[in-house]
Amino acid sequence: MERTAARSRLRRVTRIGLPLLVLAIAASGCLLPPQPVTEAGKDVFNLYLLVLALAAIVFIGVEGFILYAIFRYRRQPGDEVLPEQLHGNNTVEVIWTAIPTVIVFILFVFSMITLGEVEARSEEPGVTIDVEGFQWQWTFRYPDGGSVTGAIGDPPTLVVPVGEQVRLVLTSADVNHSFYVPEFLIKRDLIDFGGNRPPNELEFTVSEAGTYAGQCAEFCGTAHADMTFVVQAMPRAEYDAYTAALAVGEPPPATGGEDCELTVEINANNTQFDIDEFEVPAETDFCIAFTNMEAVPHNVSILDGSEHLFEGEFLNEPSSIIYEVPGLPAGEYTFVCDAHVQAMNGTVIVTES
Repeated sequence: MERTAARSRLRRVTRIGLPLLVLAIAASGCLLPPQPVTEAGKDVFNLYLLVLALAAIVFIGVEGFILYAIFRYRRQPGDEVLPEQLHGNNTVEVIWTAIPTVIVFILFVFSMITLGEVEARSEEPGVTIDVEGFQWQWTFRYPDGGSVTGAIGDPPTLVVPVGEQVRLVLTSADVNHSFYVPEFLIKRDLIDFGGNRPPNELEFTVSEAGTYAGQCAEFCGTAHADMTFVVQAMPRAEYDAYTAALAVGEPPPATGGEDCELTVEINANNTQFDIDEFEVPAETDFCIAFTNMEAVPHNVSILDGSEHLFEGEFLNEPSSIIYEVPGLPAGEYTFVCDAHVQAMNGTVIVTES
């Protein structure tokens, strides 16, 4: 009779425990960082997966034993006698001491390996760029003399070559700042050391061409949220053309949307678009270079009343995308974020060609 009751309790634990296990596994997908686009970022991502896996094993094991003990040894009606009292179990104590020791040792070894990859410095990087942070924007200075400085509402673009080691020399003109690009999976502080030591440096190799949103990750004052920037990774030839144009004061070539004659730039931050109106000619294809600056789902769609004329793909984290929009008839339309229509909208004016 006792064996039947035990099996019944085990089935109840299974019915409750399995759904919780499935829920925990499903929720773990929401805990993953952005997919890395740098070589060091991939090492950080793999370390994160290792830590997450070990944490999940510990959580499931500990919570599983707790649930089992709750159901298996709970007081039943009519139980009036205390069960046998045990002082302890040496074998169990050795096991629960050894397992955390092994886990910590594993994490220590792999953390040191990853730290070595992140902190590695090349003797001659492909490009060295000086980055200066100030309240509340950035200046990027290239080795051939070109530079670009951002302003609040008009973040600068840091252009880097793909597949080459890039070294950033990070300095601050005032308070502490922090250079952070989510897809790089690393951040590095900008600190004014006052000549007491060399400035911090950050090296990385971007493996995928594209546009990546960045921001200051150290609270630096009232306009900290507006201290954003964009990293544009491109082939070496395009990088050289871009920086050469900057050096002589010419408008740099467009970065992204190369197949479009017209590109409109729209940024999303603090559940707002940075523009509320733009104008394009009628019946002319154009591009929207959209950058989501925050870890909130945003997109750009164009509506005629309630009808979608164009629906852009959502960006669920800080990143960028180029939308290719077919030509529109002359008229006035609305561009919106489909997730925040009331707060994020503006006007599209399509003029006669």
